Amino acid sequence: MNNPVVEVKQGLLRGATVESVIGGSYIAFKGIPYAAPPVGNLRFRDPQPAHSWKGIRDALEEGSKCAQFSLFTMSIIGDDDCLYLNVATPSLAGSRPVMVWIHGGGYFFGDGGSDVYGPDYLMKADVVHVGINYRLGVLGFLQLEHEAASGNMGLKDQIAALKWLKENIVKFGGDPNNITLFGQSAGSASAHYLLLSPLAKGLFHKAIMQSGALLAHWAHISEPLKMAHRYIAAFGKDITDPNEIVEYLRTVPVRKLIEIQEKMSTPEEKMNVLTPFRPTVDTNSAEPLIPKPLEELVQQGFDVPIIIGYTTHEGVIFLTSGSEEVYNAVENNFEAAVLRVLTDRAPSRVTEITKEIQTFYYKGKPITRDLATNYAHFAGDLHFVKELHKVVDIQREKNSPTYLYRFSYDSPDSVTKLIYGVIREGVLHGQENQYLFFPKNYREHVKMKPGFPDQIFSDKLIRLWTNFARTGNPTPVVDDLITTKWKPVTRTAKNFLEINQTLSNSMNPDEEMWEMWKRIEAMIGGQ
Repeated sequence: MNNPVVEVKQGLLRGATVESVIGGSYIAFKGIPYAAPPVGNLRFRDPQPAHSWKGIRDALEEGSKCAQFSLFTMSIIGDDDCLYLNVATPSLAGSRPVMVWIHGGGYFFGDGGSDVYGPDYLMKADVVHVGINYRLGVLGFLQLEHEAASGNMGLKDQIAALKWLKENIVKFGGDPNNITLFGQSAGSASAHYLLLSPLAKGLFHKAIMQSGALLAHWAHISEPLKMAHRYIAAFGKDITDPNEIVEYLRTVPVRKLIEIQEKMSTPEEKMNVLTPFRPTVDTNSAEPLIPKPLEELVQQGFDVPIIIGYTTHEGVIFLTSGSEEVYNAVENNFEAAVLRVLTDRAPSRVTEITKEIQTFYYKGKPITRDLATNYAHFAGDLHFVKELHKVVDIQREKNSPTYLYRFSYDSPDSVTKLIYGVIREGVLHGQENQYLFFPKNYREHVKMKPGFPDQIFSDKLIRLWTNFARTGNPTPVVDDLITTKWKPVTRTAKNFLEINQTLSNSMNPDEEMWEMWKRIEAMIGGQ
């Protein structure tokens, strides 16, 4: 059975039996179209149903990545015909839990393929793994506050993929009634959007949120029309009519769209991960994904079981080998360059907010490049951690289980640090992914040998994640590998699991930090 064939709603697909890097094999179907190519008149429109085909379609190669400026190659890659997904399954028979991976990348880069997110490790846990592409940047998130381009196309792509899976995953040995979304960074924020959106209701049953929530400033935009006008002006065009803007942008080659998008961000915006096009409230859409203000949406919470958490040193990712701009801004212009994402919402409280942050993160010392590690702690909490705590506190009042974690396993053989050029200690943003996925493009740096600490740890993390996907409980049994029960949070106890070589339960992670951020939130909210 080297080339198995399945029949989905659109036609027949030919897959392949693939040798796993950790021994054994699995079945892979790659480059499956889950929606019509969003090209021509479909550019900037909500995803449309996938076309049917005659005969057997080869699903042996991954589809094109969505058009983007790659942070790995520092070049423009991909295409606008990119709405493809990849399925990996141990067998076509049976009915397994389905785990749908939403990649991160700030809504402007990344893909769901095996270059970085190979499914090999997950296959030994007897689940079906799905990796999806979704439109990024201007192609995924242009918002003109008008039906011509109503925004959130990239998030609607994710929903289209879930609808396709609901109909078809049974043919790949997957259970359509047991689908878990999991994602990291922008993928985690996407899961958060889908947990709260009426459009995604009933399409999945559990979620794992790794280091990203929708209220993080990089995960939404409050004045999308202003940004769209700035973008069109960068083409030398003076157009304000939404239909004319869309008509013009449909004539522009995709590489040019990305080139202008990349050039228009200021250094300050880049440092604060403020990309030009992000999710936004879309009440002008015929089918709004976010039908009400974000704060209101978040406060309502959701009744879906989740795992949610973060790494101990998220912000170390901002201290890569090319961080000179960051150091200069931190040293010379902290209030204006670094704190603007907070102080713009509370201009009269700038001094108080700065004092709170300087006291907590810098112990009152002058803010200089010598204290780069202090800046990393601040940036990690600002960009990633504080909003996750807000989600957890809301979910403590709900009846569905919420499992909180803090990830602290820092291997000396970290492929993630190698990819990003980080030489500091501490578990940075995204470092957990290397234990869930085989990164094919960096295979020579992977040191996953049987019996070695990284391999044992990977087995542990995969057991927790896939137990949860299977049953809704990450620790249904305790054994030699999983040595403790993971307690969910409750109304009276903010329990969390410290995920390291040893698993340990504790309470109130980073409590002082969260209390400080709540004081700042109160200052901003009191304006």
